[in-house]
Amino acid sequence: ERGVYAGGPVSGRFEVDLSPGDEFVVAATIGERVADPLALWRSESRRRWGGTTVVTGVAADLSRASDRYLFAAPGGRTGVIAGFPWFGEWGRDTCISLPGLLLPRGMVKECGEALVALTRYVRRGRLPNRFGVDAATSEYAAADPALWFPRAVRFWEVAGGDETVLLRDLYPVLVEIACGYRDGAASDLSLDDGGLLRATTGKTAATWMDAICDGQAMTPRNGCAVEVNALWCFCLEYVARLAKRSGDVAGAREWTALKSRASKSFLERFWMEDLRRLADCWHEGVRDTSVRPNMVIAASLEFSPLTKEQRAAVVDLARAELLTPRGLRTLSPRDPNYRGRYEGDVRSRDAAYHQGTVWPWLLGPYADAYFLGHGRGRAAKQHVAEILQAFAPQFEERVLGQIAEVFDGDPPHRPRGAWAQAWSVAELARVAALIGSAG
Repeated sequence: ERGVYAGGPVSGRFEVDLSPGDEFVVAATIGERVADPLALWRSESRRRWGGTTVVTGVAADLSRASDRYLFAAPGGRTGVIAGFPWFGEWGRDTCISLPGLLLPRGMVKECGEALVALTRYVRRGRLPNRFGVDAATSEYAAADPALWFPRAVRFWEVAGGDETVLLRDLYPVLVEIACGYRDGAASDLSLDDGGLLRATTGKTAATWMDAICDGQAMTPRNGCAVEVNALWCFCLEYVARLAKRSGDVAGAREWTALKSRASKSFLERFWMEDLRRLADCWHEGVRDTSVRPNMVIAASLEFSPLTKEQRAAVVDLARAELLTPRGLRTLSPRDPNYRGRYEGDVRSRDAAYHQGTVWPWLLGPYADAYFLGHGRGRAAKQHVAEILQAFAPQFEERVLGQIAEVFDGDPPHRPRGAWAQAWSVAELARVAALIGSAG
C-alpha cells in the first residue's frame, strides 16, 4: 500500500496507479536515505504540534509558516511572495498579507518599516499589481491594490504602530492615494457623480476577482463593486481622521465631506433592506444581487457606512451560504452560475476561480465582520475558534505546515491552486490573534 523509491538520483515524473485508500509518499533528501517517508511525515507532524491544544497548535503552525513568504526585496525592504510554487510579489497580496504575517508575532516595528518601504512604489495614488526591482519596472495594471494599503496601515496602528511614523511617513501617502482615486489617476476606475468608484471597462478585472482568459475578465464585475467602494469609504474616513490629528482642519473638512457623500451613495446603491444584505455590484442603476463574499469584506472594515445590525445580517447570510470548513465560497451554491469544483483546463479553472471556489483568506474578513456584527462575547469567540480548529488537518496535508491557495466549493473541499499561499496563512494568523484578544 506504500511505495518507497530508493534508486538514487532521479528527475522527471512519477506515474503510479492507486486504488481508494492507497498512499504513496515521496521523500527527497540531500542527506541519508529516508527508509520510511510516511513515518517521517507523521513524526514531524507530531513534533510540530508538540501536544498543544488544537487552536494553539494551529496558531503555532501559522507563526512558523509566516516566515516562508517574507524575503529581502530590492532596496532593503521586506517583500512578500504571494504563493508557491508559481506566484511572485503582488501588490494586493502584499497589502493584505503583511499585517497577518508580522503583527500576530509582535513584529510591529518591522511591519511599519515594510509599509513605509511600500510607499516608494506609489505612483499617482496607485501601488503596483506586480513589483519589479523598482517603481519604473513594476506593473501598475490593477486598479485596487492601493485601496488595501490604508487597511494594512490601520491594522499596524491599532497593534501599537508609532504615531510619529504614521503622521510623518504614512499619512501623506494615504492622502496621495485618496487624491489619486478622487482625480481619476487609475485609468480603469473613475469617481462617479455619487462619489463612488466605478470600473470603466469590461475587459479589466478591477477587483481581487481577477481571473482573465484570452484577454477577457472571467468575473468582470462592471460598474461599482461593493468591496472596492467599502475600501474607498474606509480610506476617506481614515484620511479625514488623520488630517484632524495632524492639524489639517481644511483637509479634514474636505475628506469628511467626500466620505459622507460616498457613504450615502454606498447605502443607497448596495444595501437591500428587503433582503437584509448588500448587492455585489451596481452598474448604471442595476444591482447585481449575487451572493458573494465581497459583501463580507465590506462588513469587515472598521470604518464603514454599515450599522452593527447590517454587518450582522451580512455575516449571518455568509455563514448560511458561503462558509465552509476551508473558507468562504466565492458564490452561493444556490446561484445557477455556481461551480463547485476547481479542475480541468485553464479556461475551466479560471471559470470556477471566483464562481464558487473556496478561498481561505476570506476567513479574516469573516472573523472581523462577525465580531463587529455580533460583538466579542463568548459565543462569537467560540464560533470563530471552531473555524480555526477546522483547519487543523490542513497542516498535515499537501504541504506540511502550509495552507493552499483555494479549495473546491463542494465537499470534501479538496485543496487546489498554489500549494502554499501568503494571504491564506496571514489572514488565518490574524484570526488566531483575534481569538486571543476577543473577550
